[in-house]
Amino acid sequence: MTRSIQAYFHTENETEDVRIKLQKYNIDQLEIGALPEPLHKKVPLLIPLASASGEETGTAGGSYAGGSLPSSGTAAGAFVGFRSIDQLEHDSNHDGVDDRELLYSLSLKVSELDYNEAVKVIRSNGGHVAI
Repeated sequence: MTRSIQAYFHTENETEDVRIKLQKYNIDQLEIGALPEPLHKKVPLLIPLASASGEETGTAGGSYAGGSLPSSGTAAGAFVGFRSIDQLEHDSNHDGVDDRELLYSLSLKVSELDYNEAVKVIRSNGGHVAI
């Protein structure tokens, strides 16, 4: 048995990255497309998960590819995810939500056994999943 997933992304690169990561699952009918207009804000979506992987973290007060991180004055070992830093740049009203419009869609069918993992991959890589 299969389940359908519809997800939305800000950029084509985000969409393609997730498509590649989903290839390890039993999926069918995977399609990517540009939306004719940005997704309406009232469409119910599961927002992306905050990333906590070791690959995307740096110490507070340390440095990253874009320059130095501000020191927070907290105890050693505090971490800030690079994806979180990028999201802050796109949150002009500081409500914790990326203000960029969702312009790309990814749709697929996945086996029931892989559904939860596929949704997790999408959300942990910046995708908004339609409920």
